[in-house]
Amino acid sequence: MAITDSYCTAVEYRARTTKTDSGDDATILAQLTAASRLLDRECERFFGIDASVVARLYTGNGLTRLYVDDLATLTGLVVKADLNGDYDYADSNETLTIGTHFWAGPSNSGLGSEPEPWRYLDIVPGNAVLRVWPSQLRAVEVTAKFGWPAVPGGIREAVVLITRQLRDAEEAGYTLSLENVDQAVPQGREIAGIIGRIKGRYSRPGMFV
Repeated sequence: MAITDSYCTAVEYRARTTKTDSGDDATILAQLTAASRLLDRECERFFGIDASVVARLYTGNGLTRLYVDDLATLTGLVVKADLNGDYDYADSNETLTIGTHFWAGPSNSGLGSEPEPWRYLDIVPGNAVLRVWPSQLRAVEVTAKFGWPAVPGGIREAVVLITRQLRDAEEAGYTLSLENVDQAVPQGREIAGIIGRIKGRYSRPGMFV
């Protein structure tokens, strides 16, 4: 699944509703995609996963914990720190090793019935390379697949419910387009309640330093 895809297909939508005709599938998919992006914006994160590893840069904070964007998997994770302040990561000691120089946390994120992403990197105490993350712009380069291990069931079902409500509003005479989805959503108390519950469960924690 590309990070721009809907979290639910038109076929899945029809399986969860009373609609059986596939003639509107293209429109339904566009509305499902709009609802998916709406939840991304509301939660300030995305629930897909990068197709391949992506390099992102972070400002160091001079602390032992550095918050990063959601890491969907530790497979392929590469972390480099600019230890000498030259704004590159070419020195031999600047590529860090997980378990030796840093840990990814929360430590049990990948476990349980609904695995979640890793959200921060902790310095391993007493390692021989660094005590804290360098306090500098563009100090840390993280290469990884960002996102979530799998789309949470709650997100998938919320996309279906929001889309169903929007389609009901459209059938009732509301002029709906992808451009005015955000304006249409607050019209229904049920949709507002769905979004509120999703934000309470899945919003990005406000813990960045």
